[in-house]
Amino acid sequence: MGDFLVGLALTVGGVFCLVHWPLDLYDTALKVRAWNTLRVLMLAVGISLAWSSGAELLDSLGRQGGEASIPWRGDVEAALEDARSHNMPAILDAGAEWCAACKELEHRTFTDPRVVEALRRFVCIHVDMTDFDTAQAHLKALGIEVPSLPWVAFFLPDGRLNPGVTLTDFEPPDAFLTRVELATTWRDRAPTPVEAWISHYGLLLAMLLVFVAGIGVSLTPCVYPLIPITVSVVGGSRLDGQTQTGVQRLWRSLAFVFGLFVTYTTLGVLSAVLGKGFGSLIQHPAVSLGFAALLAALAASYLGFFRLDLPAGLKTRLGRRRGGVLGLALIGAGTGLLAAPCAGPVVVGILTIISATGDILTGTLLMASFAAGLGLLFFGIGLSTAFLSRLPRGGAWMTWVEVAFAVMLLVVAIHYGRLGATALWRG
Repeated sequence: MGDFLVGLALTVGGVFCLVHWPLDLYDTALKVRAWNTLRVLMLAVGISLAWSSGAELLDSLGRQGGEASIPWRGDVEAALEDARSHNMPAILDAGAEWCAACKELEHRTFTDPRVVEALRRFVCIHVDMTDFDTAQAHLKALGIEVPSLPWVAFFLPDGRLNPGVTLTDFEPPDAFLTRVELATTWRDRAPTPVEAWISHYGLLLAMLLVFVAGIGVSLTPCVYPLIPITVSVVGGSRLDGQTQTGVQRLWRSLAFVFGLFVTYTTLGVLSAVLGKGFGSLIQHPAVSLGFAALLAALAASYLGFFRLDLPAGLKTRLGRRRGGVLGLALIGAGTGLLAAPCAGPVVVGILTIISATGDILTGTLLMASFAAGLGLLFFGIGLSTAFLSRLPRGGAWMTWVEVAFAVMLLVVAIHYGRLGATALWRG
């Protein structure tokens, strides 16, 4: 409760400071940038702390509602044989009285009513390894190696140990439930934090969040000025001396957005292909801390410390008008590159996630969703120039869009930083 209240206080304080003293991201004075960074960091830390501690608080409240317990068995060999003969999966929990993480699993995770219910379809086995050497020798005789505690292993219905879902540390109920869902399918490596999140919350939610991020990027200062290009090449009132029909506007707008779609989807597929085999590395402390540093640097770009940009000559060539549907698709693809100063930090963050999963379908769907969000504004403009008159003029509100992205990137950076620091601390 204390951590949640501190996180909530930091969040409220960060929002108050940002609203009461508006940011100026274009002032290069060191004092101004330090003050900007302090306020944004306060908000990001507050959100991260409130989110994580709030989840733990909900877990504890959920545990108060149930009295059921897991029917643990202590006869390891007979229990595993029963699981095989009845074609049931099995779970083996190895713990000890002197193991703090084991006791935390016992009192927090294994008492959660949802976990109790989920494990009803498993043969549940518990091994007391307080006398570690004796218990380890017994398990070795059964072909089971326990290198350290806690050690929670899952066995497939055919009796094989499923190595990719073995738990070697404390895990809260929500994350453990995701592990249980994965336990009945063979996995040769452990799921990355990203894969676990997507498995728990669903790919559709991830796609929705990325889609919203695409819309947000389209409202940033370095994408908004591209609107005149869209109007001139897509939504002009005349085409080859003749007035465009609604159908022509529709096809030309679709061709333009299709170019955006191809650019970003290709990046997603390449990132997934090149990232295959990389997923297991993300759990290494150095990689988690490296991701945290990368995302923090991308957040710094939104706060004005540096700008990602393309050479002026390339931007000019990409902005030239070309006729025809293919030409419009090329301009759309080029617009995706022109948007790099603002889209770059978000795109790099998404590509980092995709490379961690190494899943081509996930990479395709996430980047396609981002492209759809980014292209929504351009599609509306191209389809109807009347839409242009309803757009808000550029101004201070764009700064808030960039601040929002900086906060989101910092929250994720803090998450990876905590993962890496915790892994280093625990050795």
